[in-house]
Amino acid sequence: MYRNIVVAYDGSDGAKAALGKAVEIAAKDGAALTVVESVPEQLPALVPGAPRSTDPNKAAETRKELREAVEALDPSLQASPWAVGGPPAKAIHAVAEDIEADLIVTGSRGRGPIRSAVLGSVSTEILQGASCDVLVVHPPSAEHPPASVDLEHPPPG
Repeated sequence: MYRNIVVAYDGSDGAKAALGKAVEIAAKDGAALTVVESVPEQLPALVPGAPRSTDPNKAAETRKELREAVEALDPSLQASPWAVGGPPAKAIHAVAEDIEADLIVTGSRGRGPIRSAVLGSVSTEILQGASCDVLVVHPPSAEHPPASVDLEHPPPG
């Protein structure tokens, strides 16, 4: 049974699937839900090695998107948005540590091993650095529709 769940959210199909699964678990367990989105950062122009600064326009857009996602959830859920700067996996880990999360739910873009090796995988980074349980949720597709899982009545065996 989980008490504090962190959901990595970026508006993608994978993130929406993760949010749906996290809501399902939170409702079943009566857990608090913290929906986290990393605010993109950008480097100041032509200054190598300079500290990163957050793009204020993108930050406002991210906060609005995050707030709308949380407001769309069932009001009976204890859910809160949390926008934080920095690389996504590090941001998720920091929030999870701060609220003493016992589960992180994240989506997967399904890039495959080669593209993930080149482009990186936030879900892999979250898995590798988490100090609590992690659930990676893949978005449904025509080939793999969402599975229906009855958590109250698991299959025998």
